[in-house]
Amino acid sequence: MTARALWPGLRAVLGAYALVLSALALSLPVLAQDCRIAFDLGSSGIRAGSSLALTPAKPTRRNLDLLTPLWAGQGLRSQLPALTAALLELPAQAGWPARCARIGAGFSAWRLAWQKEAAALPELLGSLRARTGVAVFILPPLSEGQLAYRSAREVLGPALVTSHVLDIGGGSLQVAGQSSTFGADLGQKAWLQRLCAQLSPGSPCTVQALSASALALARSLALEELKDLPAELGAGVSMTAITRPVTRGVLPALRALGQRREASVELDGLTAAIDALAKLEIGDLARTTGTAPAFAGYLLSDMLLLEALLKVTQAQELKVAEAEINNLPALLADERGYAWAQQYACYLDRLAQQGLAAYLSDPASCPQR
Repeated sequence: MTARALWPGLRAVLGAYALVLSALALSLPVLAQDCRIAFDLGSSGIRAGSSLALTPAKPTRRNLDLLTPLWAGQGLRSQLPALTAALLELPAQAGWPARCARIGAGFSAWRLAWQKEAAALPELLGSLRARTGVAVFILPPLSEGQLAYRSAREVLGPALVTSHVLDIGGGSLQVAGQSSTFGADLGQKAWLQRLCAQLSPGSPCTVQALSASALALARSLALEELKDLPAELGAGVSMTAITRPVTRGVLPALRALGQRREASVELDGLTAAIDALAKLEIGDLARTTGTAPAFAGYLLSDMLLLEALLKVTQAQELKVAEAEINNLPALLADERGYAWAQQYACYLDRLAQQGLAAYLSDPASCPQR
């Protein structure tokens, strides 16, 4: 039976599920109106957070690689058991009440899934809601960037002095500001895969021990991928990196190479580091920079991406914020998301008809049930 044939029956199940939740809410002691749980569904893992006072200082997390199965043609359905377990177990482990409203935001891996299997996703998301109580939405890049900026502003406060924040995930890159955002499928894993396809097609993926011509090609490709950024963001862009590839990768490596700036990456120093490290085999690079072997394979490609970002924005430095920043603060305050959770069958209808723009439409315009 096709996903389209299953969808009418699943809509009925979701409607019944909403009625059960309403009845349960009436039978339980009243909790604070901000009893909310949110899930940040990244390409490499799931973070969960709650609006309640008992929220841990750090969000609970479950590692889960979604990109590799998608690249291998398996689809998200192959990950449904692991997704279900994480969405059920993370709140239970944190001790959050079962009655809290629950939403999840899917980003680059979910957008890739939409490209590959759009017809099947409404049914899959409906099944996930029925199993876990979590209304999962697939966010367009602009919405993802807005979440990143709002969360960084909430966590950093006055310490955020740049116009934009830089967030590099596994599958996507966001340069996000209060009123403008640039997004591209240039996350750490996706960008390395693209580089490998250009530099060593048909071979095991490696971007290391590069010749001068290969390094020049890599730099040219990075600039080409980011050429539209200035037109979308305008002039005068300054950036604060809030992402682990920079805070846990590039910045410590630059310090190991003798660069002393504590909270920024300077273009001149970054270019010099790339020139030196590109010549090394992966083991020598790991020893020289003190980078763990599991992450050393990403270091040079991450540096090339940052160098191109600084060049296209005509900036001389990238500020770095070493803080626990993720999309959860903005997600927990996202009134649109929690309104859509009350109209989830309507959201799934619109996802099937409008694609990713469904999230940007108004939940209040849905037919009342």
